[in-house]
Amino acid sequence: MPQSHDRQPIGAQPPYDAVLGAIRHGAHICAFYETDEDLLDLVTQFCAAGARRGDLCLWVMPDGADTDALAKAGVELHCADDAYLQGGAFEGGPMVAFWNEKLAQAIAENHCGLSATGHTCWLQQRDWQAFMDYENYLNEVIADRPISLLCTYPLWACKAGDVFDVVRAHEVALAKQQNHWSVIESHLTDGNAEALEAASRVASLSPREHQVLLLVAGGTTTKAIAFDLDLSIRTIEVHRERAIRRLGVRTMVEAVRLLTLASPSAPLMDVRRHPAPGAR
Repeated sequence: MPQSHDRQPIGAQPPYDAVLGAIRHGAHICAFYETDEDLLDLVTQFCAAGARRGDLCLWVMPDGADTDALAKAGVELHCADDAYLQGGAFEGGPMVAFWNEKLAQAIAENHCGLSATGHTCWLQQRDWQAFMDYENYLNEVIADRPISLLCTYPLWACKAGDVFDVVRAHEVALAKQQNHWSVIESHLTDGNAEALEAASRVASLSPREHQVLLLVAGGTTTKAIAFDLDLSIRTIEVHRERAIRRLGVRTMVEAVRLLTLASPSAPLMDVRRHPAPGAR
């Protein structure tokens, strides 16, 4: 897609999200989102962070996305169907070649590297295993190279098992919690299956369900939560009950245990499984 030569700053305004601002080259991140507005906020912040590093920024986007501001800022835009389904079905090889080509372009144009984000709106069950194999292989492809990759997944299209697969294939997983993008894989390793399972369940919560559950877990009364959020007491009770059911537990004690296992408090730069050489 042609880009304007009269580039404008990318639309994210300070204060920037601390987690997205901490992304470094060599990072392979996944993020779960619920609304189109959340997706645009995520991509805009990611590209803004990349632009501040001096990267070439690229978005493989879903159809109908609001791209005007990003296009004017010089973000390179590609249609998800055209990029991922070049032969009518997904194959990992052409996509790896695509990222290598774009990194070479970025270096040739005197950028510091490449910040690229892709979307999975096109993904069908028939392509799932091939795509997960590709996602796992990308960790090797971008290791120690000036590339940052962000893969975005709509929560409405993910089953609990799918979330588990996605989190395992990436170094870090993000979700929007209390209006901020937070790490949901703060202390997870391949050997900590229980914590990984907890993170996949917590990622399935809506932002409001997660917010209410955290407040309840912190000892805030239902009446106080309703007052603070300007909602009815019954609405708060419904969010809490739905959250407990979605987590697959029966009591708040069990829900709090899952929240503790999947704590999102650690900053992204501290939870990279394979820090780049020289990273501090």
